[in-house]
Amino acid sequence: METLKFRRNVVRALFACTFLLILPCFAPAEDTKDALAKVGDHTITEADIADAIAGPMVQITQQMYAAKKQAVDAAIAEYLVDQEAQKRGVTREQLLQQEVTDKLPAVTDAEVQQVYDANHAQLGNKTLEESKPQIVQQLMGTQQQQRLQVFLQALRRAAAVKMHLQPPVLTVATEGAPVRGSATAPVTIVEFSDFQCPYCARVQPTLAQVRDTYKDKVKIVYKDFPLRIHNNAQKAAEAARCVFEQDKEKYWAYHDKLFDNAHALAVENLKQYAVDLQFDAAHFTTCLDSGKYAAAVQQDMVMGLKVGISGTPAFVVNGRFLAGAQPFTAFHEAIDDALAAQ
Repeated sequence: METLKFRRNVVRALFACTFLLILPCFAPAEDTKDALAKVGDHTITEADIADAIAGPMVQITQQMYAAKKQAVDAAIAEYLVDQEAQKRGVTREQLLQQEVTDKLPAVTDAEVQQVYDANHAQLGNKTLEESKPQIVQQLMGTQQQQRLQVFLQALRRAAAVKMHLQPPVLTVATEGAPVRGSATAPVTIVEFSDFQCPYCARVQPTLAQVRDTYKDKVKIVYKDFPLRIHNNAQKAAEAARCVFEQDKEKYWAYHDKLFDNAHALAVENLKQYAVDLQFDAAHFTTCLDSGKYAAAVQQDMVMGLKVGISGTPAFVVNGRFLAGAQPFTAFHEAIDDALAAQ
């Protein structure tokens, strides 16, 4: 028993070290405090690798939080379903049958046709009749998951669940960056984006909905993160900074113009958009051709990498990380949580 207890304590200690990430697990040996390796007389320390591991360590922390939250949400759901089943005097299976399966709408022929038309090639070029059972099963599975989520959310609201598990907090410097919204807004959304990224363009209407819904409670700060796979993204980011230099308010009109024309961002297009929006064309052309803001755009990239950004779009909502072209509901939850914490 003592041996087993000792092993458990070791495992717990190692887990604590892994979870805390930035705290030392063992005392430094002799005079090699903070030393990670030594090559001859040369010592490699934590400080030497801090920049290189900053982003990956943030990503690991985010992954650990996501895993824990998924497990906590599952435990909450299981408990709430058990409690509701006991309250109604039925089994879990009967409850889910009543609230999920029995409330599923029938799959219509129009829905089947829509899926078939959109995925004909992936279905192996089968006929509609041949594909119908597979499509119906797929649609029913999707509807079942959606209905289950609606039911679980209703149970959570009725139970007034309070989540003590908190997401990791990220700090992003925003000085000098374009800001859309009230400077005194209590919630700041930092957007790391790429003007040539289709998903970044896709999320813009959602951000507009966020602005319309929360008004002076939210401001959006734009950060450049042009991906190498997009050959026009870097120059587009520089172009946006060139117009920002001329007029900080009109910058957003140019910003929107680029996302509306994400398929046409060659240099000649960038210059034409500046003319269309009545910026000083000569000044803009000199700025863009000189590469004046190339380094500044890359500085945003470095900042993003250090806080764990690896793709676009990515958002930091009062320190809370959201990855991808999230739906309005994701922003709504993050913003409401941030407002509640004020």
